[in-house]
Amino acid sequence: MRTRRPSKKRKNKRERKEEATVTVETATSSGDGWSADMAIPFALPGEEVRVVVRGKRADVLARLSESTARHSPVCQHFGLPGDGCGGCTLQHWGEEAALTLKAEKLLAALRQSYPYAEINCYYRSPPKSRRRAKFAVTPQGVGFHRLSSREVVHLRTCDVLQETIVDLIKPLAALARDKHAELPPSFDAQATLTETGIDLAFHGVDEAQLSFAARERLAAFAEEHDLARLSADGVTAAERRVPLVTLGGVSVALPAGAFLQATKDGEVALTKEVLDAAVGAERPVDLYCGIGTFALPLSDGRDVVAVEGYGPAIDVLQTAAKAADRNVAALKRDLVARPLQASELQEFDMAVFDPPRAGAFEQARALSAARVPTIVAVSCNPATLGRDVSMFAADYDLTRLVMVDQFGWSSHIEAVAVFHRRT
Repeated sequence: MRTRRPSKKRKNKRERKEEATVTVETATSSGDGWSADMAIPFALPGEEVRVVVRGKRADVLARLSESTARHSPVCQHFGLPGDGCGGCTLQHWGEEAALTLKAEKLLAALRQSYPYAEINCYYRSPPKSRRRAKFAVTPQGVGFHRLSSREVVHLRTCDVLQETIVDLIKPLAALARDKHAELPPSFDAQATLTETGIDLAFHGVDEAQLSFAARERLAAFAEEHDLARLSADGVTAAERRVPLVTLGGVSVALPAGAFLQATKDGEVALTKEVLDAAVGAERPVDLYCGIGTFALPLSDGRDVVAVEGYGPAIDVLQTAAKAADRNVAALKRDLVARPLQASELQEFDMAVFDPPRAGAFEQARALSAARVPTIVAVSCNPATLGRDVSMFAADYDLTRLVMVDQFGWSSHIEAVAVFHRRT
């Protein structure tokens, strides 16, 4: 007779009984406490905590002692029990310590190839400036997932998001309870604040299965809350205004699902650094260009080649550049599967690359082989940035490194590294 395996639910229940009292020894590069080969989020070095052990990670049940370095959280959703909202992980560190932690993480990655790397400049986005968020929506409430959990922490406020987005939380929960909307028990809602209003995209909602009455209810919701657009799994349910953003003085229609920097302040800082590095360049290429965050500013007085694998982004970039009479050759190409080769890159005197978190190692290798005079790496992941730029160490100098902190109280950062080929 076969022995029945315990369900995951039973396994998780058994794991919750594995409690321990530990003293936090040190901290990880992401700001978690660390003790006995175990990460302990929301705990500081020196604190004694009661935890639930989950393999290489533990959740804090109670703090038995507190570090004198602990800061009071700015948000009511942060902290015990558990960890509260999983959107922020560093509020207990305090503003300056959190910034130092992020800077050390960036420097540790770059110094593997450039031992004397230093951060030349810091940019910080202010509180309540984030212009996009992806909420988990249930009839019980709307919010973010608890850290490493599917449990949703229902938000009442948020010190990271712009108020216009926060104001949608209660109406979204009400819509999820509205039977006339025919929405599933749980789904995601991505809100992006554009210059013409909020672009709200539902994920996990099959628009094709909605009745006419349900579509009317969604259209009414868009009207009631003055949304620019509401879509369900990429299909537009209501568009009252085209969601627009301005990049380099050019108006761009935002396609559903397109990438946009988290804050306007962060976008401005990143663009400034790219343009400063481009002084003297006549023929730049922008790799992983998205909707033209850097390509359009670079195109003011230059011919630019912009490459991106996401078709809708390339389409809107082409349309916007043509309407503004900018010389941008926008090419659709999957740079992960088919990075531009050295022979294709030799015509350029500057290259910008801003890949996803996974980085662009093969593309970086080709850039180095092509001997492009100036390379600007923009990254949201210090680990893959450090790996990618190792390709430049033999022939390029790191001439500028900046950190752009636009992710509030999370451990994420954006960075710009500028490299010049040695003559």
